Amino acid sequence: MIENFSFWSICLVIIGLFLAIEPFSPLNLPFITNWYGVLVGAIIYLIGFVLSLIAIVRQEKGVTKYISLASMFFAIYCVVTLFINIGRI
Repeated sequence: MIENFSFWSICLVIIGLFLAIEPFSPLNLPFITNWYGVLVGAIIYLIGFVLSLIAIVRQEKGVTKYISLASMFFAIYCVVTLFINIGRI
């Protein structure tokens, strides 16, 4: 069972954001530069966010749970920007 939810939440948030933003970056990694990579990254990110909420409810020590919780504002910004850009196409 997972003991430290805050550690795993920050790991999953970082991995999820990397996968979700990768198709729009200049790195151009061929194995994840499609819309499925964005979907998988968003799902991994949301799992990390849920783990952050679980860490807050369980009152774990440390501030890493708040870092992944604060990243939600960045994710909302990315989603809004994506919909604005899709609307212009």
